[in-house]
Amino acid sequence: MKTETQEKFDRIIKESFIEILKPLGFKKKANNFYLPLEKIGHIINIQKSRYSTKDDIRFTINVGIFSPEYWLACFNYHNKDVPAYPTEPECMIRERISCMRGLPDIWYNITTTTDIEELIAEMKYNISSFILPFFEKLNTVQKLINELEASETLLHTAAKMTFFAELKLLDKARAEYRKLSNERYNPQQMASLKEYAEKQGLI
Repeated sequence: MKTETQEKFDRIIKESFIEILKPLGFKKKANNFYLPLEKIGHIINIQKSRYSTKDDIRFTINVGIFSPEYWLACFNYHNKDVPAYPTEPECMIRERISCMRGLPDIWYNITTTTDIEELIAEMKYNISSFILPFFEKLNTVQKLINELEASETLLHTAAKMTFFAELKLLDKARAEYRKLSNERYNPQQMASLKEYAEKQGLI
């Protein structure tokens, strides 16, 4: 039997995340929502704190942009198929709601005294004002490429190089490889990146 706090958490998920995301095509698995698009995917993860209890639940929201090509290059350790329901840590681009809102790390707290209507309203605000606009900017491969070229903070250089190389955008991948020597990669990392670049025909 669920506690009052657990029931409040379930209601928050249902009346904010499910209510907004299900009509848009997102599929729910555990505390994850996934929308597969053509060659990319959008992920929302509701992460509970490891310190949560059945009477005191703390959670935050993580968001990810999934690329099958990037997953195959970086996460396919056992030669498996691309997952039907990838997880947020497997995403190429990862954000947390606090960063999206320009705030310190946010963890929402639910207890028996929590005003659930207030939390539901804030979750709807997070989804509609920050998460969905972020996804809208990155809902095609071409938009993702354009954003990666324009932004120095969305993704680190080695990951950009890998993504471009896997898409066979070799000129763009070479441009990122040339930047690596000016960044803080240790000798072992640089050796691995050089080996990858040689394999992809970047050098």
